[in-house]
Amino acid sequence: MAGGTFKLSSPKVRPGAYVVTKNGKQPTASNAPSGIAIIPLIGYDWGPRGEMIHLTNESPDAAKVKFGRSIYDDNECMVMLQLMFLNATEVYTYIAGGGEKAKGTITLKSGTGNVTAKYPGTLGNKIKVVSVANPEGGFDVSVVLDGSEVELIEGATKVTDLKSDYVDFAGEGELAAFASASLTGGTNEDSKVNASVATFLDMAEKIKFNCMALPTSEASLITAAVTKIKYIRNSIGWKCGLVVANSAADYENIYNLTNAAEYAGEELTIPQSVAWLAGAIAAAGYTSSLTYKIFTGATGVVGAKTNEEAIQAIKKGEIFFTVSESGDVIVEYDVNSKVTFTQDDPADIMKGRPCRVYDSFANDLLLTFVPGRFNNDPTGWTVMEGLGRAILKAYQNDGAIQNVDEENDFLVDRGASTGDSVYISCGIQPVDSAEKYYFTVIAR
Repeated sequence: MAGGTFKLSSPKVRPGAYVVTKNGKQPTASNAPSGIAIIPLIGYDWGPRGEMIHLTNESPDAAKVKFGRSIYDDNECMVMLQLMFLNATEVYTYIAGGGEKAKGTITLKSGTGNVTAKYPGTLGNKIKVVSVANPEGGFDVSVVLDGSEVELIEGATKVTDLKSDYVDFAGEGELAAFASASLTGGTNEDSKVNASVATFLDMAEKIKFNCMALPTSEASLITAAVTKIKYIRNSIGWKCGLVVANSAADYENIYNLTNAAEYAGEELTIPQSVAWLAGAIAAAGYTSSLTYKIFTGATGVVGAKTNEEAIQAIKKGEIFFTVSESGDVIVEYDVNSKVTFTQDDPADIMKGRPCRVYDSFANDLLLTFVPGRFNNDPTGWTVMEGLGRAILKAYQNDGAIQNVDEENDFLVDRGASTGDSVYISCGIQPVDSAEKYYFTVIAR
């Protein structure tokens, strides 16, 4: 379905739900999904290319075969998935880059067969295949990855009997016993990273995610991701966020992370740390702030800021980690990168929680007001207003907005609505979290 922003002077061509968020009671967004994060794995050494892999916190290791590892293994990319799942409920990931598949040969009763790794990458060079005679007939063929048996095919007699999730067997003839056959020639191809990240960004348009992590310092990739998020928000209409490293996007719900954390005994880089923050933002919803949010498992801050540095960073729209009085690693202040405002921008849109209210509300409108669902007449307008006011009430009951005037905060413009176009005014006042306390103590 089409969506995005609109101007009264430029009517849209495609049917859809078009939303503008403005200061005051002007058009702004059932139940949009939350807790969904998305990340490309750049430079990973195994797995399918050109495929979005969907994981959930109920079964985070469901794609272990595709990764060649558990997400709990000590690997830089797997650690980023761990970090996301500290908060996120769902993660979409994509293995960026290219490469060659590792290959090898096996001994047959007569001649040889070929073995090719299922996926490109250097992890394929750690695959070995072993065949031993089965006392009851045939041969037991093991696939060993990095020293651990990951598959055992029992009682096979021919090459065509060998079906594996890690390698492809080719050839004809009867099997024989053979010692370890190693695969070689697997490569990672970094020259294809930019093109594959571009493909990832295009595929992301089809997913209703809440926040994307871009774990890189490459300026061209950051620019591409920022451009894509703006496009998704303004042209497609789905309100989502992005976390980048050391990049001042000056845009709502695009976060500029400028330091990192220590985790599991290792110093994370800032690009790695964006994974945790994106997961936390995705899961935060519109009723909680990330200010002083604890980074569970973190033991220190890499690049801690002084008081003056922290003040300047906040003014520049940076988000960063600090250590609390109790020794926890926390988010200092839940602010996105927006520092430049127009008269139409809500004054609080640079704050994380209010921005998520605006975004979630816009997404709920997008999902509720589907083209063709209502009549564009007084009866249909009454139904639309009823649904809109129900959304307002739900948000108020959740503590996301306040001072709702149900009769006037969701109104169809009956004079302007005609043909296939409906114009609706909606007013909301987000609730922020109490994050600054000013006390006056008077001695008696």
